[in-house]
Amino acid sequence: MNGSQYIKIALFFISLGTAGGAYILLSSDGMNSFNTKTYEAVLPDATGLSTRSRIYLAGIPVGKIRAIELTGNEARLQIALRKDVEIRADASIARRSSSILGTSMLSLDPGTELTSLLTPGGRLSAEKNARDINNIMGLVGTAGEQLTSLLREFQTNQMQLLAISLETINEITQKINSQTDAELERLSRILEAAALIAEQAEGLLLENGEGISASVAEIRGALGDIHSITGEIRGGQGNIGKTIYDGRLYDRILSTVEKADEAAEKLQTALSNINKLAVNVDGVVTSAGEVVERAAGLGIQVDSYAQYRVLSSQVQAGAALRLNPRSNDRWYRLGVSGIPGGISSRTIKEITDERGSRISYEDINETRFAFALDAEIARRFGPLTFRGGLFENTAGLGIDIQPVKWLDLSGEVFDFKSGEFPNLRGTLTLYPFFDPHSDKPWNWLYLRGGINYALDKRRDFFIGGGVRFADREVKGLVGLLPVLGGN
Repeated sequence: MNGSQYIKIALFFISLGTAGGAYILLSSDGMNSFNTKTYEAVLPDATGLSTRSRIYLAGIPVGKIRAIELTGNEARLQIALRKDVEIRADASIARRSSSILGTSMLSLDPGTELTSLLTPGGRLSAEKNARDINNIMGLVGTAGEQLTSLLREFQTNQMQLLAISLETINEITQKINSQTDAELERLSRILEAAALIAEQAEGLLLENGEGISASVAEIRGALGDIHSITGEIRGGQGNIGKTIYDGRLYDRILSTVEKADEAAEKLQTALSNINKLAVNVDGVVTSAGEVVERAAGLGIQVDSYAQYRVLSSQVQAGAALRLNPRSNDRWYRLGVSGIPGGISSRTIKEITDERGSRISYEDINETRFAFALDAEIARRFGPLTFRGGLFENTAGLGIDIQPVKWLDLSGEVFDFKSGEFPNLRGTLTLYPFFDPHSDKPWNWLYLRGGINYALDKRRDFFIGGGVRFADREVKGLVGLLPVLGGN
């Protein structure tokens, strides 16, 4: 390499260092040991809190959690608050839900001016009745149980009422039937007695002759009255006749029974609709729990990197998302990167005169910006990791070896073309202080170097680095994708 290439490499590292320092300053939350004071707080439940959780006063971040540790059955928090915030002896903090995904934050009440200032290192009291998404889910579940119990009780009472109504109608019908039978029996006895009287009267008439004629006439008159009464009964007149021969009473009883049946069917339909509503409410609560559970079980890391190709003096940069399931035996990566130098195309244009005769050719070279996509699936077996998928828009395979935590050796082969060697790329990556879950930006840095096209004349070397850190907000969005897609 000549002197200009060394100068370019030096300028590249100076630019990378300057950009990294600027990124660290910009991404820092501005809270350190020089402008904050430390206090303690004890919470019965620290669900959704981490060492990166903020502390808010009137909606403005005024501090953060530095450490969380378990003391007995409670969580002891070490919190750092800005020095310009006055903390009184009656100050308190409360845990609040910050999203439906289960993340939380701390809300600060600095206390009243009637009390003295709390010295750094003192303990802040904690509110015990702070509502969060878990309490809301519990209330929804309790409401669902109460609604189900109420529906069961309503159904039982209505069915009992319907049964009592039917029993009452049946008793009325039986009483009417029994009364009708009694009246008919009574009428039969009257007729038998009348017939007996007529026979006796006829005998007396034959024996006594004319002396009894008057009595016989009276008896005949009585029999006529009885005959008239019987005719009225048969014609449906009077109470007895209406009871025996009036069809409207039967129709009314039948109509009452039919209306009772219709009411029972409508009641059963209403109960079925209410039960469906309760099932839908339970389904909504279950779906919300599944969203929170899926988002909580997936680790998301954001990766951004840049590398300098030494021989071709080109720079390549890219970004990616890395998804780590809870099992930690596999991972998935989706990324995009620029193609150094773009894509060149050559066009030869034929120039003709007015008569159509060829005069000359025009050679046109164009270069346009282009980017490449990565989509990898990886499976980990101890220190070995096997990968496959898309590498810079082409299919390929890769293998990683990680003998120690801070060192990673990678080999990839891709870009298979007829008559040419594929791209065999070897990479060495160093993770000197790497911890993607840390809140310190320098723990996100890593360094990388290697060789491209190791098998043919396009061989080139590269050096570079990048940052990779865990992001809870991106994790929440990725956890909701199955639900938004119609899970």
